[in-house]
Amino acid sequence: MPPQRPLPIVFSGANRSRRICDQISQLPASSAQASSSLSATREVLEAHITTQLKCKPSSLKLQGGIFSYAHAMRLSKRAFVPDEELGKKDDDHRPGSGRGKPPSLPAWKVPRRRRLLLAIVGFYLLYLFFKNMPTDLQPAVERYDPRIGQLRQKGGPLRIPTDQSFAAPPDGAPPKDEDAASEAEKYYYNGRIKFYALAKSLYRASIAPADRHDLSAKRAVLFAGANLKSVADLIPLACEMSRQKTNDVHFAIMGRDDVSIGGIQQVNGISNDDCPIQWHDGRPDYAKWSTDSRMKRAVRSSLGYIRSQLHPHVLITHGESREDPFFWKGIKGKTEETRLPHIVLSSKAGDLMWLSKLDGSSLRAWNELNIEMLVHAPSESSGSLIRLIKSLETADYLGSVPSLTIDLPPHIDPQLLRFLENMNWPPGSSGKVTLRRRIQPRDMTSEESSVRTVEDFYPRNPNTSHVLMLSPQTELSPSFFHYLKYIVLKYKYSTHSANTSSRLLGISLELPSSKPTDSEPFTPPPVPPPSDHPGQRNGDDGPPLFLWQVPNSNAALYFGDKWIEFHSFLSNRLASREISQEISPKKKLISKKYPAFMEYLLELIRARGYYMLYPSFPARSDLSLATVHNELYHPPKEFASESTEPLEPDASIVGDSSEPLEADSDIELGSIERPVSHTSTVTALLRQFPGHLPDLDSLHILSYKGEQTSSQAVRQEAEEYAKDFKTRFGGCRGSSASGEMSLWKADDLFCLDN
Repeated sequence: MPPQRPLPIVFSGANRSRRICDQISQLPASSAQASSSLSATREVLEAHITTQLKCKPSSLKLQGGIFSYAHAMRLSKRAFVPDEELGKKDDDHRPGSGRGKPPSLPAWKVPRRRRLLLAIVGFYLLYLFFKNMPTDLQPAVERYDPRIGQLRQKGGPLRIPTDQSFAAPPDGAPPKDEDAASEAEKYYYNGRIKFYALAKSLYRASIAPADRHDLSAKRAVLFAGANLKSVADLIPLACEMSRQKTNDVHFAIMGRDDVSIGGIQQVNGISNDDCPIQWHDGRPDYAKWSTDSRMKRAVRSSLGYIRSQLHPHVLITHGESREDPFFWKGIKGKTEETRLPHIVLSSKAGDLMWLSKLDGSSLRAWNELNIEMLVHAPSESSGSLIRLIKSLETADYLGSVPSLTIDLPPHIDPQLLRFLENMNWPPGSSGKVTLRRRIQPRDMTSEESSVRTVEDFYPRNPNTSHVLMLSPQTELSPSFFHYLKYIVLKYKYSTHSANTSSRLLGISLELPSSKPTDSEPFTPPPVPPPSDHPGQRNGDDGPPLFLWQVPNSNAALYFGDKWIEFHSFLSNRLASREISQEISPKKKLISKKYPAFMEYLLELIRARGYYMLYPSFPARSDLSLATVHNELYHPPKEFASESTEPLEPDASIVGDSSEPLEADSDIELGSIERPVSHTSTVTALLRQFPGHLPDLDSLHILSYKGEQTSSQAVRQEAEEYAKDFKTRFGGCRGSSASGEMSLWKADDLFCLDN
């Protein structure tokens, strides 16, 4: 039997001798039948432990016939050794004896010849590549399409060519389902929807410059149509809006007809030069053979893509009667789902060309605008009120349903009750008329009448709900609502007029023929001269208007936020009468021909520096939106009992047939009756005054006396009047007369807590 070789033992370091000895002592006892090889290994191990680790040999244990001693050491001092070196003595691998001595760096070895040769070849190839690299290559996009390089050389904007599409649409009809109801069925395809032309136009619109049309920000307005007749009717309005350079106009085609965009332009006699709108083909593949349900889904989907990419302020389409059913259902459902403002034209677009002069912010408020009409019926008279209601029934309300409130007197003409019973307001609908008949045991005072008028209306939303005050003596043109909506959207909701309309109290439809303060004849101011400020419009042949610091009760709209403030003012005004320092009764400025609330409203106008917007074009043309009749006039009930003259003619005078009868001058309104325009649109007005509406800053301002003044003078006079008003009527004394102005309130003009 050959001698047994000791098992390989690896020894390293003595810096952890005590720890290793303790670990060895914990090993279990060895087997009694260990082989001679294990015995030899034990002898070597005992010798090393005795000399190096200073441990007793008895502490060495045998575990499973294998002894393993591995001392932890630094990798920098000793690397892992291969198996063939495991049997070498410990002295060959013993680290340096000095503990603080730094480890020596490994000796540098000469690289192998193969590696050196490969490195030389690699450097040589890199040298050849950089030396022969081409320097005259065009960008990759230009190499792909040389036409783009030509556009760059010409200095034009980088756009996708119009004849290049992202994917070619399929040709021919789609395969017909074997389960189709009939072989002759025209619309049968209901497959997956794909838009082959929409992505290209949306991409082109997305890379358009932000300052297009000299706009500081994008204000996209989207027109859409499916029926070609409807599209042809919308195109002139869209083109005119684009020419105004107020909005970024887009037009989407979503119908079944396979006429190209260029064909639609050619048929309607327009081009990209004279009608700079952006077109979008929102028709799906196989639109000509698609079912109504597929086309409806396509309309919803294409509108969703356009909305997510363009973020239009408003969508303008024709109504259900002028469009295809699938288009109307898809548009209606998608706009309600996404809350996209949707303007539905109730008449031909040519009658609504004034929409082209409104910006996106004004158009967004189209459906939010709510106007409520308020009429106070005279006592024991019905002719004038019936005439007013009939004129209201002939008006075009642009698809909206305004409400009408009629305040009835205690004593009503039976003929009026029968007329109201059969009235259908507005035509084709019901439920929008409110009748109020108050219990009045005695004649009202001016204070009670004012409270009654103010309490008849309170806006649900101060920013969108407004009241139109109408007198029974008034007769309105069928186009009055078009004009009123045009003016309100322009001066109340336009971005440009947001800061200048804070002092605008309301809008009058009537041009008074006399001053309401002294009943003297009134002549409107001349048209203002051209403005020196760049970008400011002074009318540029637009409808002539002016500002006047007097209220109107015949035909005037008052904004909801200002009406709330007037409600607060009147409440405080009546409550302060008991504690005010007023020694003598205040002189009445408004004539008693007009309701009593106008006197209190004039006080608010003077204290705040407010003004009303009046039209002056009735004096320059035969176009009048409202006229006030003199016959059948009855003075306000609160002033009828104060008249010193009888309201009825003397019976003795009537008995003398030789003398002509004369009307009582005290009860005569004295208004110039101008004939109203009988057209249902303001097209005639815009043809005579085709320019934009003037900016408020460029208009003439008249004081309550009818004298011309300036905006700065109005503010100064308002501050002085408010200071005097607080002391005389507000119950304020000394330092308490100063208060902060709050929104929609007039509490700062009163000191009721003192």
